[in-house]
Amino acid sequence: MSRFTDRVAIVTGAGAGIGRAAAERIASEGGSVAVFDISAERAEEAARTIADAGGCATPFAVDVSDGDQVRTAVDDVVATLGVPFSLVNSAGILRISPALETSVADFDTVLGVNLRGTFLMATAVARHMVAAKRPGRIVNVSSIHSVISLREAAAYAASKGGIDALTFTLAGEWAEYGITVNAVRPGATWSALTTPLYTDDVVASLNRRIPLGAVARAEQVAAAIAYLASEDASYSTGATLSVDGGYTINGDMPDTAYQRD
Repeated sequence: MSRFTDRVAIVTGAGAGIGRAAAERIASEGGSVAVFDISAERAEEAARTIADAGGCATPFAVDVSDGDQVRTAVDDVVATLGVPFSLVNSAGILRISPALETSVADFDTVLGVNLRGTFLMATAVARHMVAAKRPGRIVNVSSIHSVISLREAAAYAASKGGIDALTFTLAGEWAEYGITVNAVRPGATWSALTTPLYTDDVVASLNRRIPLGAVARAEQVAAAIAYLASEDASYSTGATLSVDGGYTINGDMPDTAYQRD
């Protein structure tokens, strides 16, 4: 497949997990990928891995919650690689604590990375798309926990609900420019973010709840991201695609898998 040949893509949180899998998938299909990660070491390692596999990737150390860093990095991508066709907003953090014990600082930190970072990246990239009069694809990584309770993760759930709302709002505003804005809503997925939480008991609980019977691999989510980031999804905007093994089929039953004794 070569859906991204001669096209530039920015992927945030691309040093690990879903972001890295998305960067690798897009590069494997011919894309020139700007690997954004808060860790320069992770960004460089991911870019090397992509290059070793025959792909094209350039690392950028970026804190997506910092507007100045975002603007500078996106401008650098445009100057060195060209105007992006695709943006994947995958950078995210998770803090587990009961709401009554969550500090304002921790709440703001989670929303700063997950929600403000998505907004800052989307607007910075869209400005270049609009100025160049080029269409584009923006894909935001949400979560099933924007619609299903995850106890002791109020900030995370709020940030992902905000991403859902931001997605369809920006989709409506930017359709006239040929910029589509969609989201993927992963369920339980193996990643650097979740692996420390996935004890044997947690995995067993998740597998019982998920109709397809297994926690997702990051590559499975990346396949959906690549679709929405490509020309194949030219007539989809404002959509949210669940990639959860059927997790949400069970409705709004609270998720107790991570609840402490």
